[in-house]
Amino acid sequence: MNHDGYLDHRDMLVVASALCDRLGLGDPSPPRERIKDAYEQAWHYACRAIGTETGCRISREAYVRYALSPRLDRTKFVAHVVWPITDALWDALDTDGDEKLDKAEYLRLWAAYDVDAHAAREAFERLRGRRAERVSKDEFAQAIYDFYYRGDAAAPILGHY
Repeated sequence: MNHDGYLDHRDMLVVASALCDRLGLGDPSPPRERIKDAYEQAWHYACRAIGTETGCRISREAYVRYALSPRLDRTKFVAHVVWPITDALWDALDTDGDEKLDKAEYLRLWAAYDVDAHAAREAFERLRGRRAERVSKDEFAQAIYDFYYRGDAAAPILGHY
């Protein structure tokens, strides 16, 4: 966040708070705290998996080296980074607790990450297909799995397809 070329603990907290602000989550609120906790978990996992430099920071070079390394354990990465954040965000947007997001909720999620609205709409349509008007948490989890494990360029997650 300070453009020093390193990712540190403070950067993760700023990102989590900014994302919560973009989603309009109150401070304090249980959804905001859960998202911040998920980012905290992601930071600690990254420190252990990648290793940190002096001052508990991760350089861009170390991050890229790890991301391209054959030692990258995608299962652990998704379990400790992707899914806790996604799960916390999903629950914050799924206000009725039915484990489904309608189009507006789905678009709100990706708008908070600055994903192009057109791409996010198309991704929503591809993800839900012609079935229901809403996307289930299970369908979303399957799309995340496909994106990370099948290398499916057509996986309709994050607006990528």
